[in-house]
Amino acid sequence: MLSSIEATSTTAICHICQDKATGNHYGAISCDGCKGFFRRSIRKDHNYRCRFVNNCNVDKSHRNACRACRLRRCLESGMRESAIQSERDVLGKRQKLDGTDESSRFFDNLVDSEKLCLQLRETVIKSTEQVIYDKGKIKYENHPKIANLDDVRSSMHQQLVILVEWAKSLGLFQALPIEDQ
Repeated sequence: MLSSIEATSTTAICHICQDKATGNHYGAISCDGCKGFFRRSIRKDHNYRCRFVNNCNVDKSHRNACRACRLRRCLESGMRESAIQSERDVLGKRQKLDGTDESSRFFDNLVDSEKLCLQLRETVIKSTEQVIYDKGKIKYENHPKIANLDDVRSSMHQQLVILVEWAKSLGLFQALPIEDQ
């Protein structure tokens, strides 16, 4: 049997599909495709069934045609289920990070602040009624009140107050020195 170094030479071919072998995987000289297929099939405990006579062509261009015959060829080539390590590195099996409660509270606070901002913005819009921004299209007789600089200043002041109140609700912001706040 070839070692992993010998299997990566240009002459080594996969014993399952005849593609270029990348090493000795689970007990058989194989390519990365067959290695991954075997690992997934065993870990997920797949029970494949051949639709023909259990003698399908498993080569580089047809290796995905019949999974049952490909898995059978993996086992016949010497791949062992026992050589597959546990799922210690599989993504999605990790524990949740600490601080999810804090993140949840922060998110809820952010959503509440956003709702408050929208309510206050709506109030400002209603109090200034319809504002027209294009000076060339203003017909003064049709509009009882046109926003002036004082209205804009007042609106900006309200938005700034809301922003400061929101920032104060953040623990990290409060931890900053006063000069940086």
